[in-house]
Amino acid sequence: MSSTGSATLARAYIEAVGRRDLAELDSLFSDQLVATFVGTNSTKSEWIRALHRLLPVLERNNILEVFDNGDRACVVYDFVTTTPAGAVRCVELVTAEGGVITAIELLLDRVAFAPVNAALQERAGADRSPTLGGHS
Repeated sequence: MSSTGSATLARAYIEAVGRRDLAELDSLFSDQLVATFVGTNSTKSEWIRALHRLLPVLERNNILEVFDNGDRACVVYDFVTTTPAGAVRCVELVTAEGGVITAIELLLDRVAFAPVNAALQERAGADRSPTLGGHS
């Protein structure tokens, strides 16, 4: 995979989420995708479900930088929400092989993200399903 390919795929992924177009992720992600957040690994379907749970508060993603090195890319972006958290800075390390994303590692400030989880739980009537960055 060329370095342009990993950056292109990583950008397409973050842009698709920002547009709330999760159907596009099926073709961007490998069926063997491993997504990691706070030491927990998720499968492709688990990761897409976690992203889907965020849509009620997502306004957009503002990509600030995309760096790449061969099959690895790093995307720095603001996850802009309709919650008191506003924009939360996120970093995703993305590995691409064979024209698809095979691995993702999400890094963010869990304290800054806490109001997002609180708003999601409030809007869902205190549904206790797991959320990104949360303990529930």
